Amino acid sequence: MPFLLATLLAGTACADDAAPAPQDASANWRLTEEPTVVIGGADEREGYLLHWVTGATRLGDGRIVVANESTSELKYYDPQGIHLFDTGGEGGGPGEFAGSIERLARMPGDSVLVLSSLSQITRFGPDGRYASSDRYNLPPSGHCRTIEGRERLLPDGSIVLGYGLFIGRGGECPPPGPGEARQPMVVGRFVPATEDFDTIAWLPAFERTSDSETMHAYPRNRVYGIGYDRIYLGDTGSDSILAMNFSGERIGTLPIPFEQAPVPADAREELVREMEATQSGTGQRMTMSWTLVYPDYYPRYARLVAAPEDRVWVMAYPLWKEPVVFADEEIHPRIHHRLDGGALWKVVDRDGSPIAELRTPPGFFLLEVGDDYVLGIHKDEFGRESVRLHGLMR
Repeated sequence: MPFLLATLLAGTACADDAAPAPQDASANWRLTEEPTVVIGGADEREGYLLHWVTGATRLGDGRIVVANESTSELKYYDPQGIHLFDTGGEGGGPGEFAGSIERLARMPGDSVLVLSSLSQITRFGPDGRYASSDRYNLPPSGHCRTIEGRERLLPDGSIVLGYGLFIGRGGECPPPGPGEARQPMVVGRFVPATEDFDTIAWLPAFERTSDSETMHAYPRNRVYGIGYDRIYLGDTGSDSILAMNFSGERIGTLPIPFEQAPVPADAREELVREMEATQSGTGQRMTMSWTLVYPDYYPRYARLVAAPEDRVWVMAYPLWKEPVVFADEEIHPRIHHRLDGGALWKVVDRDGSPIAELRTPPGFFLLEVGDDYVLGIHKDEFGRESVRLHGLMR
């Protein structure tokens, strides 16, 4: 599907080539100023302490399910946020998780699926009781090709995977050609029961340099927004989003509702990034450093979240002055830590027109959008985590 890659690469070269953004949205959508449900945070009672939350979802009857990675548990709460029970735990027994919790997905009918780190999918029924557990083998990576990024769990139990190329990181793997800053990667749907892998699209991989001494600041990356019957695929440096079904058929191409913003001089002051690391095998601490390479423009957007009525929420890339070097600083529900000013979102309709603009609260990481609510993770100034529900008025 080379045309899909070309579609996403269009507009990434320079600002003059970028398609104009759609007109400003006019619909008056807003969130309740205060959350209607708060779970966790400063509440230290048993059942309410949350740490390393990796996901949450709201069931059809209003109950909220939280995936708490630090305890390897699913925590169930009633519609008002009152704790009901916990299930799961790390281990090898029925209903226990093999490794840490990585993904949570709600199935039609309110069963819940959990993807854990040691290639296991566990299903819990609508009442929260353990139903089944299956282990699987990921498709082989192949020569100079590896699974890149986090796996995404679909409501039908299949998994979205991305395969990228090693570029110049090892002696046997080819470096990029002249002028190639990014290699293509394949995004596909893996079905554990049959071990089939169906290609959905080709996208540019995460933006890397071709040597080990430099690193991109504000790197471009591919992002997904997953609905029940479709997936939105985007490259954050592009001017379009692909709407695809899970068989790889294109439903539509949506424009990015944000203009490019230049990276100012005061956002380029950090020249070298240093990090402490532990050397594998010896346990010795070591300091690694990279020279930062700055783009002329910030990426256009940072995240996609699928919403009801075949709409997608697009998050504007925050104009941070402290450079981002890892994509997980923007898109990982547990690692994000830079949304102190909230996040600006535009809601894009199925025809590509932006129909509303709104800002999520400071410190709030959006997980799920419903007809009349948004659900997400909040971190306060002390790093305490809570799951919060805000009403959505439109």
